[in-house]
Amino acid sequence: MQIKLGDKIKELRKRDGRKQEDLANALGVTAQAVSRWEAGGGYPDMGMIPAIANYFHISIDALFGYNNDRDMRIKEYMTEAHKLLIGGAGDSDKCIDLMRKALEEFPSEPEFKKCLANALHQKGFTVPERPNRYLKEAVSLYEELSEMDKTVILSLLSVYGLMGEYDKAEKKALEQPALRQSREILAASIIGGNHEARYRGEAIIALLRELMFAVEPAIARNDEMKKSQAGIELLVMLRDLYKKFLGEDYAGILITDYFLIDMRCAKIAAAMKDYEQAMSFFDSAYGHFVTVKKMQEEGLKDEHYNTPLLSEAGDMSLPVVMCKPELIETAVSQFPKELQKRIKSNPKYVF
Repeated sequence: MQIKLGDKIKELRKRDGRKQEDLANALGVTAQAVSRWEAGGGYPDMGMIPAIANYFHISIDALFGYNNDRDMRIKEYMTEAHKLLIGGAGDSDKCIDLMRKALEEFPSEPEFKKCLANALHQKGFTVPERPNRYLKEAVSLYEELSEMDKTVILSLLSVYGLMGEYDKAEKKALEQPALRQSREILAASIIGGNHEARYRGEAIIALLRELMFAVEPAIARNDEMKKSQAGIELLVMLRDLYKKFLGEDYAGILITDYFLIDMRCAKIAAAMKDYEQAMSFFDSAYGHFVTVKKMQEEGLKDEHYNTPLLSEAGDMSLPVVMCKPELIETAVSQFPKELQKRIKSNPKYVF
């Protein structure tokens, strides 16, 4: 520790172009004392540590070299958690255990709290018990995090809904800015500058997704549209709109939205007893599912767009559906028995 501290002091001093005398004068010690520290022949009095850190404008942890170790350890935890929660492993129980262990080591790390909340949310969704202890803990974490991290609010609203806390969900939702005041829309309103095309492209992508997130569930919960050809036609128009903006050859993570759209169309066609149309949409949805599942197992890469309006858009770390086998299994279980039989007897469909 002494040698590391001395090396760090020397590194920081040279970084700032300071002499040993400069640091010595600031601390009220001799230049020889600083020289001994840097040579590993001694170390500063612990009472001087805050002053040394302040002199170099860094934290005490950084002075001792803890930050690199800390960041590496956090990255290791999050990489493993990603595999458990999103990757092929798909084990929310193990992810919960891992994040509890991580929080014992780093009690205030917000990324661990968010990941634990997500794992509890996922677990609670599959457990029928009421009251649901997993959802209750997830809500507590999301509420704490939402004070500083607005990205968890959507998840918080989802858990409120699962728990039947509709008043809380509505109150929290109505506290948020209107769509016109969102980051993407505001950035896109900047005329000129080096990033105008980027911001406009990102606004288009964001609005396209929000349209899908509004239309698909609206059709699914409308008694007339959820079993009519009109509902299918609207969804197909939405999918075609995606392709107009993203391009016919698009092969990125937003294919998850194609999966959701085609699966909803399959469910509507099945409700209409149009099994040929239902199978056609299911086959398309299954193809999208396989593509995205492979992406998630291999690790998601930065998004790139090749169409004129989106070519400057950057990677937006877009939230996507986790393509796990149970996602398809649940969807198929909602089809009529005859359609289920046709799907399960076809060796092409493995899930």
